[in-house]
Amino acid sequence: MEKIKHTTKRLGWLGENFVANSIISMGMDVYLPIVDDKGVDMIVDTGKSLKRVQVKSRSTLKTSTSIEIKLKKYKKGQIDVMAIHFVPKNIIAYFPYSGEDVINLALSTAKNNQEQGRNWFYKYMEFPL
Repeated sequence: MEKIKHTTKRLGWLGENFVANSIISMGMDVYLPIVDDKGVDMIVDTGKSLKRVQVKSRSTLKTSTSIEIKLKKYKKGQIDVMAIHFVPKNIIAYFPYSGEDVINLALSTAKNNQEQGRNWFYKYMEFPL
């Protein structure tokens, strides 16, 4: 079967729905805005708090071992969690957002086997309550 190349909008919509489905399957509630002009794709009720979530989908690596998400248009306090959907593996990292301009997440060991100081994608696979 031929691989489908999605537009950015379609990739984003698919990622948002994949993330919402994943969160609902964890037993939490998801609320979607009618208008998305505040940079919040969904509100998640964890049962303990409400979290503002922005979803980013990536289908390619930035380097041979990691992905990069640029976030300069977001401000600290605007969102609580950055849900990063890596399409080829269909996995999600729920990164607690605190104003970073760029997030780099490693998916595999670097060629030089350096692991110190690497920010691992897999570290963030549970939704922060």
